[in-house]
Amino acid sequence: MATDKVGTSVTEMQRLLAIKDYKTAWLLGHKIRKAMADRDSRYTLAGLVEMGDSFFGPGGHIRGRGSENRSTVLCAVSLYKDAKGVEKPGFAHMQVVDDASAKSVESFLDRLGCGVSTGEGHQLLEAIRSDGWRSYGRAAKNRDLSHCRVVPRKPVDAGRLLPWVHGLISDAKAVIRGTHRGVSEKHLQAYPSEVCYRFNRRYWERELFDRLIGACAFTRTVTYRELTGQIPSELSR
Repeated sequence: MATDKVGTSVTEMQRLLAIKDYKTAWLLGHKIRKAMADRDSRYTLAGLVEMGDSFFGPGGHIRGRGSENRSTVLCAVSLYKDAKGVEKPGFAHMQVVDDASAKSVESFLDRLGCGVSTGEGHQLLEAIRSDGWRSYGRAAKNRDLSHCRVVPRKPVDAGRLLPWVHGLISDAKAVIRGTHRGVSEKHLQAYPSEVCYRFNRRYWERELFDRLIGACAFTRTVTYRELTGQIPSELSR
């Protein structure tokens, strides 16, 4: 779970660790994902942020942002320029939201650290780059951010114009559809969070295992009852 780009399935974890009960392995996986999400929740994004959205779950009869029966996921990746002036990705976050409205985008921006100031009084998060969907424009205006619109002429252009969010979304879908053979809507958030956790630590390959052990040790654990919704808890969402 710390090092493999596509993660580890419950059955593979059960086999490798010789765990007899499937539920025990399933719970262990969710405990680790919660630790990943809790650790990343401490980090904000800064500068220019590439943003996009996609849908997870079974396909509906309507395509695009009006798709039915699927969950909306927002994705954001901070960008910076290296010493050669080449644009590079920094940290990333993904969030399951109710819809792709401006209100949802604004809430996501707030979670990313919109409004947090530098020592000079400037916002850490300064601008967003999107495909021009009106919700991003409205949210940027309401949060006093610059908005860079890169409108794709064809759907296939989106991956080239917004490569990092599309790449991360593709990775998350591959993990869900491939490694886990689908997940429930109730637990969907845990899997994009897992993908972001690995992405955010891609430069510390030798430290990944130790960092994940530390994250697990310093967060509140989650119980099987909470995950299965037998008692009210924000963790069961």
